[in-house]
Amino acid sequence: ANNCFPHDEYKKLPKAVWEAVLLGMKNHLGLALLDDQYRILPGYDVVIQLDTQIGLKRTMKEYDSPTFMDYRLFVLNGDLYLHANVDTVAVSKLDLRAKGFGDGDGDGNNESRSIPPVRKHGNENFDRPYKLRNLYGGDLLEVTLQRQFITIWSGGHGGKNFALFSVPNVTHPVSPDSVYVEINITPEHHVQQVLPDEYDQLTLQQVFELMWKKGTKKKRHANIDKIGQRSMKVVGNMTKSDESPEASFHTTDQYWFPGKTPFKVNSHGGACCVSFSLDDINMGGTQHNHHEPLLVGIAHTKVPWQPWYSKDHIPQERKDMLPHTHYVSFFYAFDPRPPFQLRARSGYFCLGHTPLSRDGQLPPTEGGIFNQHSILTRDRPLKQHNVTYECPQIEYISAFVEKADDKSSTVVGYGMNDCTARLIEIEKREIVRLLYPDPLEMVFEAE
Repeated sequence: ANNCFPHDEYKKLPKAVWEAVLLGMKNHLGLALLDDQYRILPGYDVVIQLDTQIGLKRTMKEYDSPTFMDYRLFVLNGDLYLHANVDTVAVSKLDLRAKGFGDGDGDGNNESRSIPPVRKHGNENFDRPYKLRNLYGGDLLEVTLQRQFITIWSGGHGGKNFALFSVPNVTHPVSPDSVYVEINITPEHHVQQVLPDEYDQLTLQQVFELMWKKGTKKKRHANIDKIGQRSMKVVGNMTKSDESPEASFHTTDQYWFPGKTPFKVNSHGGACCVSFSLDDINMGGTQHNHHEPLLVGIAHTKVPWQPWYSKDHIPQERKDMLPHTHYVSFFYAFDPRPPFQLRARSGYFCLGHTPLSRDGQLPPTEGGIFNQHSILTRDRPLKQHNVTYECPQIEYISAFVEKADDKSSTVVGYGMNDCTARLIEIEKREIVRLLYPDPLEMVFEAE
């Protein structure tokens, strides 16, 4: 969903797009192929309204938010998986290709068919591939949903923003990598091994008991519960690491609010994982005693809303000192094997707005194509203790990968105020410096 533009901007788009985007019960999947300068390849960008095509659209009577939210992609054993927040987290598998690719090979493997709507499906054909229709964009990128969604219940009802990652199978090195779901990051790192393409079929009553409580008599009639019945298979028990280490540096919130951070202790995943070799770890930061590579991710937390924000007798000055739903992020590093012990985490940071342009031109440090609507994200900056930062209030990091042609660098993708998105490059050396800073760099002297 994208409601950051004035209505006049929407009216310039096709009527179907204008009507779809302005309705809050829709959340669209946008996909594009980029060149090595992060520019969209002409014709290879699509916007898809997913829930209606596979019979899972919610109504306002069922819920007050879209069916799917916070789409993310993960590559596991060479396959592309689509993650979305629903009642908890649901995962499907995607196939991307140029239209016509593989046509005429005679083996029939590239045939795409429709997944019957949930309310009419039979188990025998529910997982047949479905070629998705584009709502808007180019016509050269074909997107196929390889199977219907499977739900991850490991984090319980309300789980969200899980990260999926894989590590080599220790007991069977020639087998596919073992796949894991990162449920929680701090204060304890919770990770569950899963089989992402296999599921147990639950009854509706079992789904309701996972959502509400055991023995509940509450019921609902929602199409989305059909994928809730498809519970992703797990392997063994969830691992729980020791409590996370202290942050590598303190931030101003700890000075303003001593003894009690305003940010939630329980942090969600944003994006994970990039592998850092021993050479990567030792090229920045201080000396330490790690003897194996680490996996690194980026998490986020926020100032949570509290009931007192709605109380008239609470002075506005107090509310302004600690505005809620303001986001910060941090890096974390952990062992690449169970129990995936957290070894380091940085202090909080925020990622900035898109630089302002002059005459429609970006500054030399900024690549890609200037998005004139990015200026809108500056209407809601990050604030704490009456200090305004050059960052958006809502910073949602959804991508973190090693740069394709440079293993010493990474690419981070993040959304700004649920409005526009941005890609930035961060060298591994800089990430290590934040995880393991030189103490002398952290000493600030008063002038």
